[in-house]
Amino acid sequence: MRKTGRGHDARGGAGERCEDTPHGCEIEELFHVLGKTYVLDILHIVTQEGAGPQRFVELQSRLDMSPNTLSDRLKDLVKAGLLSRTSYNEIPPRVDYEATPKALDLQPVFESLAAWAARHTLRPEARAAEVPVAVAP
Repeated sequence: MRKTGRGHDARGGAGERCEDTPHGCEIEELFHVLGKTYVLDILHIVTQEGAGPQRFVELQSRLDMSPNTLSDRLKDLVKAGLLSRTSYNEIPPRVDYEATPKALDLQPVFESLAAWAARHTLRPEARAAEVPVAVAP
């Protein structure tokens, strides 16, 4: 059985080996990278039309997250080939992050999620307003 990068056996759903599922281990590996906190937020920012290169401090201020967490997530995304990292020999040091073509392929996914979110809500108070309450006679 193939091992994932997490030191666990890579398994598909319902206890199957991931090699026995239609997409092998790819979907588990995808969920492992994209499922981390803030990863989708980062990708959404950098894949927006005309986003261009983003500096670390710009991302941090938009996401309101700790520098250590942001640094870890950016490293993961660069390693996965979803972001490119360009460092400049300047003082103070400057580093830009930009979506790769691989990340830009996720734009339709974000558009689909936005359309879904426009049709549905996950907030309990908004759902309560949508669902009619049956009153017993």
